[in-house]
Amino acid sequence: MSRSTPVRRRTARKTELSPRAVLLAGLGAVSLGRKQALQSIDDLATGAQTLRSRADAAARQAGSRVSKLRKQATARIAPVKKQAAAIAKQAQASVQTRLSPVLVKLGVKPAKAKRSTRAPRTAARRTRPAAKRA
Repeated sequence: MSRSTPVRRRTARKTELSPRAVLLAGLGAVSLGRKQALQSIDDLATGAQTLRSRADAAARQAGSRVSKLRKQATARIAPVKKQAAAIAKQAQASVQTRLSPVLVKLGVKPAKAKRSTRAPRTAARRTRPAAKRA
């Protein structure tokens, strides 16, 4: 059987604060604070640069997205716009033909009919009669 030794309690020694120890601790704290201040200033400058570059990248990306959406919207709207213009032109022509008799009675001269832009008309050729032989 082994022999057990009683546990001795040690009392903590009181550390004596000498003026030299206080001075050295103060110098260490000042040095550490100076280093951390310089590091935080460097981090602040680097952080501002990274923040600016991220903002520029986000702006470029948003611009490209807006450009793509604009092109898509234009592509979708173009056929509808063309169809609406054709319907408006047709409606204008029909209203004009229906109201022209009324406008003539009121004293407004009718608008001249516009030529269609399809195929230009060519003048009909006239043939000369053959010359008589003498």
